Amino acid sequence: MSTDDVRTIVIQVLQEVQTVSGREWNGIDASAAPVGTLDGFDSLCAVEATVLVEEKLGCRDLDVQSIFVSEDHKRALTVDEISLRISKILASSGERA
Repeated sequence: MSTDDVRTIVIQVLQEVQTVSGREWNGIDASAAPVGTLDGFDSLCAVEATVLVEEKLGCRDLDVQSIFVSEDHKRALTVDEISLRISKILASSGERA
């Protein structure tokens, strides 16, 4: 699975989280950060979405609480950065998305 495929899954999960939460979904650009861009998408939503991404990828554990923020938890990541991060985590663990 390519980074583009991972990006597609991330966007699908974001749409699902927003819809289930009763929030409007207008899409998101790959260069935008879900945290701070999507209505009501906060740190709790990010943790829930991380678990859903793991499930959809069929991987055991990305070994992070939230894939939506930087490792130092100081910066919200863009969809592109999130997708690349997931791909790198999977590659370093020997798993394939």
